[in-house]
Amino acid sequence: MNRMDCAILAGGDFGEAEAALFRSFSEGSYLIAADRGLESALRYGLRPDVVIGDFDSISPGVLDGFEGRLIRLNPVKDDTDTEAALHLALEETEGRIFIWGGFGSRMDHVLANIHILRIAAHVGREAFLMNACNRIRILKGSLVLERAQQFGRYVSFFPLTSVVEGLRLEGFAYPLANASLAIGSSLGTSNELVEEQGRISFAKGELVMIESRDAAGGSANRNTH
Repeated sequence: MNRMDCAILAGGDFGEAEAALFRSFSEGSYLIAADRGLESALRYGLRPDVVIGDFDSISPGVLDGFEGRLIRLNPVKDDTDTEAALHLALEETEGRIFIWGGFGSRMDHVLANIHILRIAAHVGREAFLMNACNRIRILKGSLVLERAQQFGRYVSFFPLTSVVEGLRLEGFAYPLANASLAIGSSLGTSNELVEEQGRISFAKGELVMIESRDAAGGSANRNTH
């Protein structure tokens, strides 16, 4: 099994900003292109180790120029091409997993890509959904977030289970101690680190952590706690 990190390039938005970040976070990683993600890979000179998908959305002729390993899926299937790529990453690599091209106009696909991070979390693998403004992961236990390694200014927390119990946030502008965070609450939105480390822990549940920053030239959505 390959011990290096793995990058998955899905078929959503992947522009100049994402390509630059890809080279910072994922250059040298084992690269899996999921279906139309091959088009983005070729556009930015990235060479996938393997391409997987049912290829129902890829432009005609793109596959003709690919000479590497190709896994063709049945179009009638229960999981998305990105989920299939994630399973392949878990089977063939042991490092962190970064999913790129997982954002776009289809919010059903974006939500699906957030939810499939649980698959990696449940087997103890670090997996991230990335774009130019966001880094998203699933927490099942405690985490120390270093300011020097933070992605963007804001850190938000949302329960993936019905409730996250015993939530403790230390080193943040809005600390919490033994709090319960339930689905339907905006309590965890747009927090900020005020110390060199942010310490996150909770007793029960699963937590979505989103590190985010405003797009260049965009206005900030200020916290209204």
